[in-house]
Amino acid sequence: MIKSNTYKVLIPSVLISVLSASAQAKIYPDQLVIDQLGEDICRSGYRPIDRFEASAQKDYIVSRMGQWQIAGLKDNWVIMGPGYHGRIKQDSPNGSAWCYPNEALSEIPNYAPKSIPEGDEIDIQYALVTNHSNFVRPLSYLAHYLGYAWVSGNHGQFVGEDMDVRREGDGWVIQGNQDGSCDGYKCDKKTKITVDNFAYTLNDSDFWHGTVTESSRQLVKTVTAVARNRSDIPQQVVVDLKVDESTDWSKTDTYGFAQSVSTENEFKWPLVGDTKLKITLEANQSFASTNGGSTSEQVTLQARPTVPANSELPIRVELYRSSISYPYRFGADISYDVEFNGFLRWGGNAWNSHPDNRPDKVHTFTMGRGSENSADIRYQWDHRYIPGEVKWWDWSWAINENGLDNMQYATGESLRPFYSQVSGDFNAESQFAGTIEIGQATPISNRTKRSTEALVSEQIGDIEITTNFDAQELEALGFGDAQLTITPVE
Repeated sequence: MIKSNTYKVLIPSVLISVLSASAQAKIYPDQLVIDQLGEDICRSGYRPIDRFEASAQKDYIVSRMGQWQIAGLKDNWVIMGPGYHGRIKQDSPNGSAWCYPNEALSEIPNYAPKSIPEGDEIDIQYALVTNHSNFVRPLSYLAHYLGYAWVSGNHGQFVGEDMDVRREGDGWVIQGNQDGSCDGYKCDKKTKITVDNFAYTLNDSDFWHGTVTESSRQLVKTVTAVARNRSDIPQQVVVDLKVDESTDWSKTDTYGFAQSVSTENEFKWPLVGDTKLKITLEANQSFASTNGGSTSEQVTLQARPTVPANSELPIRVELYRSSISYPYRFGADISYDVEFNGFLRWGGNAWNSHPDNRPDKVHTFTMGRGSENSADIRYQWDHRYIPGEVKWWDWSWAINENGLDNMQYATGESLRPFYSQVSGDFNAESQFAGTIEIGQATPISNRTKRSTEALVSEQIGDIEITTNFDAQELEALGFGDAQLTITPVE
């Protein structure tokens, strides 16, 4: 008799709790509130946080509690104030609770891209940096909310008002107007907002073309051949025509701005009309660096007709040329660096250490392209729930001080995409082959047909081939590396 042993595996409840905690949602500390509605009771749309979530944000929570305050967490747990060193423990029911939104909508909004009128590069930059509503004002408020002092001019009553814009080197400086007098500590040391390191990337998905002028296909050459089968047995033949189809193209750009626009990835010119085009610009090159060229691709046409006994079979291929022209326009996405340079207010600022000695602070953010984390607003904002990850600005502090809506406006508008256009005229001419056409077989004729073209005859087994095919002539017409072969099927 075989005895079976039954083993009981006991998993401590504490371990189960730890495992479940690993699946907790992200907790953005600036969205936490404390309610006094009773044990585990939160305002509408909120829920009590558990001890694991509280532990992850303990420093933030404790900093907002009274010295000897005790606040509730989910399931009869509590977190204790600074006098208790932030201890988290099980306790009797508590009338207060730290709560978090069921759906925390705290992301930076994505504003629709705005267009900058087409022009030369300097015109596009100037139009951007002097756009008060969508550029100067939100950047000014972002600097102000982060704690920079004096982000307005001497005659401005509100942040971002009375701001001067001037050219410095390859960039632009936006700074409060210094004309007249001002009152206040270092009021003559107004924060500078420098915009530079511009880059422009071609957006091939943003393509427009105007009226297309396209010629109907023009017959350039007809390659003919006759296959004669003088035997008493039908013969199948393989007809192969290899030829290079080519395109000569050119474009003219309306403004020199195109020289500053680059392709981020390999760029294929969009197909318009019926003209065959295969134009590719390599990645990371100026859009204006290539204003024309030639492309070619070898194609192979094949047919496998049967030539009846004692018959001849006509074969032909028509070669064509067509042209196309139209005005075009592509979008060009604009990116740049924004540097804040000024001193931080002593009464409160969002630098991670919150200094109170009015230090000078220079910090750069990158807009419109990838960057390192220190310059990436969206990265810092999205990862503010991880203690110690964002080593620059305390975005949760800024949200609490200025309000979520205000911070979403300042960051979202500052990150709004801008774009301009590159435009011009496009022209192309293509040479291409039609299909192999097989005519009606007829009895072999002994009469000799006159031809204005030179004909070449060749005997291949029981098949005689007569053709006007001339590779050199086709080369001159734009059809390179042409080969015509007609062979019997074994």
